[in-house]
Amino acid sequence: MLRAREAAQFLRPRQRRAYQVFEEAKQGHLERECIEELCSQEEAREVFENDPETNYFYPRYLDCISKYGSPYTKHPDFVTCVQNLPDQCSPNPCDKEGTRACQDLMGNFYCDCRAGWGGRLCDRDVNECGLQNGGCSQICSNKPGSFHCTCYSGYALSPDGRTCRDVDECADAGACGDARCQNLPGSYSCLCEEGYAFSSQEMACQDVDECAEGRCEQACINSPGSYSCHCDGRGGLKVSQDMNTCEDILPCVPFNVAKSVKSLYLGRMFSGTPVIRLRFKRLQPTRLVAEFDFRTFDPEGVLFFAGGHQDSSWIVLGLRAGRLELQLRYHGVGRVTSSGPIINHGMWQTISVEELERNLVVKVNKDAVMKIAVAGDLFQLDRGLYHLNLTVGGIPFKEKDLVQPINPRLDGCMRSWNWLNGEDTTIQDTVKVNVKMQCFSVTEKGSFFPGSGFAFYSLDYARTSPDVGTETTWEIEVVARIRPATDTGVLLALVGDNHTVALSVALVDYHSTKKLQKQLVVLAVERVALALMEIKVCDGQEHVVSVSLKEGQAALEVDGTKGRSEVSPEGLQERLAVLGRHLQSSVLTFVGGLPDVPVTSAPVTAFYRGCMTLEVNRKVLDLDEAAYKHSDITSHSCPPVEQATP
Repeated sequence: MLRAREAAQFLRPRQRRAYQVFEEAKQGHLERECIEELCSQEEAREVFENDPETNYFYPRYLDCISKYGSPYTKHPDFVTCVQNLPDQCSPNPCDKEGTRACQDLMGNFYCDCRAGWGGRLCDRDVNECGLQNGGCSQICSNKPGSFHCTCYSGYALSPDGRTCRDVDECADAGACGDARCQNLPGSYSCLCEEGYAFSSQEMACQDVDECAEGRCEQACINSPGSYSCHCDGRGGLKVSQDMNTCEDILPCVPFNVAKSVKSLYLGRMFSGTPVIRLRFKRLQPTRLVAEFDFRTFDPEGVLFFAGGHQDSSWIVLGLRAGRLELQLRYHGVGRVTSSGPIINHGMWQTISVEELERNLVVKVNKDAVMKIAVAGDLFQLDRGLYHLNLTVGGIPFKEKDLVQPINPRLDGCMRSWNWLNGEDTTIQDTVKVNVKMQCFSVTEKGSFFPGSGFAFYSLDYARTSPDVGTETTWEIEVVARIRPATDTGVLLALVGDNHTVALSVALVDYHSTKKLQKQLVVLAVERVALALMEIKVCDGQEHVVSVSLKEGQAALEVDGTKGRSEVSPEGLQERLAVLGRHLQSSVLTFVGGLPDVPVTSAPVTAFYRGCMTLEVNRKVLDLDEAAYKHSDITSHSCPPVEQATP
């Protein structure tokens, strides 16, 4: 609404003059000429009544005229009456909340609005947030007659009441509990190490069970802050490069495993039973003639047996400490003779045994090394025929029934054999169709593990100290000389009750907790790695792995360099205590692999492939002395690394 004075300028001239007369009348300055300019009261009424701004005042003006006469008389009471007409601000027409003051305009009024209010009566709220967000940097909140600035969570209002600044929540030491606090614009984050997640309820970092997320293709073990995937090592699988899936264990060093079809391998039967059994029948007494080429690195075993049953006449040609030994029994009398050069040097030599005029003559490379007088014949008459049993690589009875017990197992090779002047040709035909009866074409010293079996021993690692009476201590020292063909496999393990892998030393091609691809030797108690050491598995060279464990101490070395511990000092003591408890019960020492154990029972369950010799507690392990050995493992011969063709 316009004020009365301002509105008057838009009225007709006579209306403007009427306003002027009216105001002068209120001030007592009425002149006759002014009144004469008005027409009649009816015309004046029309002027005022037709003006919506002033029609409320004219009836009161007429009341003053009727009481005190015409305004032309200038009666003092008339002027007072006009001046005392009601104030337009009483009662106050303006909105109480939105008005600072009401101003009487003599026939009108003006509401002076407070900040934030508008409208004629100051009853309309002004939305300050509609213009440039009220000057607020973030949130503007309008309210009746005013507004205020607020901030998003994580921000605080600056003293200017407009600007928001970031709140550093990390200044509160308890914002993240045990976790690490990271301030962010308008927020913060509680950070945990990899493998952990922050729990707002517990205000702490808690382990993430990655196994529950199905990350591993086969078996999974969750551990604090990490996890490890395991594959069926006994089935020829290992963890692949992504550390989650499985892949085949493939050779990284080629060994020359070619076989010779003209050779006979004597060490195929770990039971010690013969690999060849022959029976000769003659009408006339016949002398024994046996000749063959022979090669071995094995110091002990049986080459062949010839004669009748164990209580009759027989001879056994064997090796003991690398020299030929002849055991013979005639008419219940037994003898043992050993002579000649050391022959377990891996070179071919020709050996012969022949009955000559009541003597047995043994030759090496045509030189007689033994000549023994005998009182009888090896061929025995039975039902009109002369019989002779001949077995190769073993004896037809128990070794305890020999004149002097011997381990009959012999990792040796024969070729160009001639039994009784070559009258038997079936051996060569049998060997030709059976690869496992054939020898490696070329061999070197050592034991060869083909990646498909293991051997085990019953060894005792506990000992009673003479200084302290009955107190039992334990010690494990292992030295393994290896030339691996693959980067994954068990070298040695101690397996206790319920197929628990108490201790293992193995090759592995990854660091399970750090998720790194590396060729390593790992020393572990159960499935917890105690130490790791890098190794160049695939260089075709021999490496020496040394392990030493006793109460309170554990060490791993590869080629003279000490490995890195994977557990804290407290964790090491706890693991060694676990190992000590296992050793108080019976444990078996496995070489080259593990029995059928759960895939998660050790860091590695795969069979070892390659050459290896072992010393345990300062004693060389002879695979011929094992309680069990897989027939594919050669105990004293190993094929060489295949040379790359130029």
